[in-house]
Amino acid sequence: MGRPVEIEFAVNLDYSAKKQHSFYLLQVRPIVDNKEIINEDISAIPEEETIVHSSNALGNGNMTDIYDLIYVKQEAFNGSNNRLIMYDIEKLNRQMVKEEKYYVLIGPGRWGSSDPWLGIPVKWPNISNARVIVETELSHYRIDPSQGTHFFQNLTSFGVAYFTVQPFQHLGFYDLDFLAQQPAIYESEYIRHLHFDKPLVVKVDGKKNIGVIMKP
Repeated sequence: MGRPVEIEFAVNLDYSAKKQHSFYLLQVRPIVDNKEIINEDISAIPEEETIVHSSNALGNGNMTDIYDLIYVKQEAFNGSNNRLIMYDIEKLNRQMVKEEKYYVLIGPGRWGSSDPWLGIPVKWPNISNARVIVETELSHYRIDPSQGTHFFQNLTSFGVAYFTVQPFQHLGFYDLDFLAQQPAIYESEYIRHLHFDKPLVVKVDGKKNIGVIMKP
């Protein structure tokens, strides 16, 4: 994974003559480096100052070098179009790789699902320059979150933050109205690409699983 990790495991000891012991790996988490420790109480940040406020966030630390955000338009969203949405995102990601820019990626359902009806079926190369990935829900599209399981090794290796937001279940906040008011440098039927003059500061407390994307 490219960095030290902390693991949780369980062992079932077999004291019979067979001695067929069982080892179960329960969780794997990156070890938080001292330089990444968050001293700020992120939960106290007012929602109105954020684009995304998640109580189910993976990752740790601050990011201050992201100026771009790509999100899936909710008004045009239909699960049957998820492969088309994937192609749009892949095209923009190639451009971001070429320009050496990172971005925030926001969309409904499970990112990377092999079932396109459950989420946008991207592979890691399709979104490789995303440094924050957010999965959210719609009023008519409420899929159990993946919490980054499809990209776990990539998230850990590259220090990518993964947020889950379920506003219709009062689990997190997503200010889509704010994004809709911003001018887009690219817009298709399915997605919008925004660029900001000031950075989108991202803060993640890995111990409390709280993360925010601040408004610039």
